[in-house]
Amino acid sequence: MCTLNCFRAVSIPLILLPWIAACYAPTNNKKSRIFRSDIRYVDWAGSRGLVPLQKFKNPMKVENYNGWLRKQLPKNWTNISHELEQWDKVRRRNLEEDHEKLDVECDSNKAYAELKASQPIDPNIHLQPIYIDSHIIVVNKESGVLSVPGPRRNPSVGGLVHEYIGNDEDDVDSMVVHRLDMDTSGIICFARNKHVLGVLHEAFRNKSKNGIGSGEETVYKKYEAFVCGHMVSMEGEIDLPLVRDQNRPPFMKVFIESPQAEAQQDKEHELSIEKHMGYIKMMSKAPKESLSLYRVLAWEYLHGLPVTRLELIPITGRTHQLRVHCAAIGHPIVGDCIYGYNGDGSPNGGLPYDIFSSMFQSRASDLIQKEIFELVQKKQQQHDVGEYNGNMCLHAKQLCFLHPITRAPMSFEIDAPF
Repeated sequence: MCTLNCFRAVSIPLILLPWIAACYAPTNNKKSRIFRSDIRYVDWAGSRGLVPLQKFKNPMKVENYNGWLRKQLPKNWTNISHELEQWDKVRRRNLEEDHEKLDVECDSNKAYAELKASQPIDPNIHLQPIYIDSHIIVVNKESGVLSVPGPRRNPSVGGLVHEYIGNDEDDVDSMVVHRLDMDTSGIICFARNKHVLGVLHEAFRNKSKNGIGSGEETVYKKYEAFVCGHMVSMEGEIDLPLVRDQNRPPFMKVFIESPQAEAQQDKEHELSIEKHMGYIKMMSKAPKESLSLYRVLAWEYLHGLPVTRLELIPITGRTHQLRVHCAAIGHPIVGDCIYGYNGDGSPNGGLPYDIFSSMFQSRASDLIQKEIFELVQKKQQQHDVGEYNGNMCLHAKQLCFLHPITRAPMSFEIDAPF
């Protein structure tokens, strides 16, 4: 009778009865346990009011995830971080003094990136869990830190998650669901066993497979960015196919179909035959359709320079998609050392200047882009920790997906640091 009284005021759809029964199914196996204390439920809302939407917006406090740690966080890392900062300043000064001596294929931007990627990172600062259960770990990543160790096994957020929280396989590579660029901040999800990894890989591959607004999206991502200049168009879509840039590998560019472009690509491909097979496979991939949605949130000024705060939604998930698309419409992301002003990638996202200038007449001027570039360089050299510190202003603000075991919709959100 008590059980019935609990549900008397609530109308429960029949479709939920098996799902609710599974919540309370007895089990003595912790790893096979689906609900209870290791998965938390928040607001009753969600998909047409049928299942609970779990919302998580801020990183957890240490005392709230301390029970999940298999290794305690260090207490004396502050002094190490100070020494690294001093060492970083010396290395940057040496790079600036020896700029002309650097190898042609290893300019200062790449050298700085390799410098940052190789440095140890403080788990007290860079391990920022938003949600943890027996199956997934969702964290916030700061700009300038790698998502995963990569082939050089550099320090990374994924490495911290594996070292301090762990997974069933005790292997960081088997936790990686998706990645963010080193200079992009925001939300990342990691899997804690192979079954969950497979489920999430399938979900992320089929993201929005039936189109935005269809009600059947399996994964939803939303980004926030500062772009150079004040955009005139308040909202719209950027539908430009992307391909690997043969002139500036391994970066991306907008694909322009023309006989001259195809001939040039074939010639460049022949010159790359001596490269290793992984490189050839990567660079030989065909162009892929790429679609991004944007919406202006605000027109702002960064140290007196005009910038636009944009909401960006990638419908497809190509490498560097948002960065190339913003550059291609004449509003590169602030702090983008690859596709922005004087970057390592092709200018204007790879669009020929005549096409670029005719398609996007309201773009940010070269002067504005140059002044913002100089501001970024100044802030990076000063190690400024104020309002803007010179990082790239692209942030993975929101990530939504169905829990790989419960199938309950989950939403994670972190405000942009800029």
